[in-house]
Amino acid sequence: MTPEEFDSLRPRLGRLSLDTVELAREVLVDGRSQVEVAKGHGITKQRVSGMVARVLAAAQDVPATWQRVEVWVPPELVDQVRQLESKARAALQERNASGKDE
Repeated sequence: MTPEEFDSLRPRLGRLSLDTVELAREVLVDGRSQVEVAKGHGITKQRVSGMVARVLAAAQDVPATWQRVEVWVPPELVDQVRQLESKARAALQERNASGKDE
């Protein structure tokens, strides 16, 4: 990710702490490994991974309450899973447009 791309995400990262944003930037923009960033800041690699995941989720406008699920499915189910996600996003947009919370 370029510095400009990362900077353009800033408005969507408001709910994240400055530490989370800065450490994620080291990985996503500066190209440092998660292990390297973790060692440099005295935290675990898992914590850095979580920070990066939160920034990427914010970049994709994923609601904070949603959870990422990775599963293996047969090819004929892939479209159904994607449709579920699409329907959930549409319902979320409708609720947001009507002023209701996620």
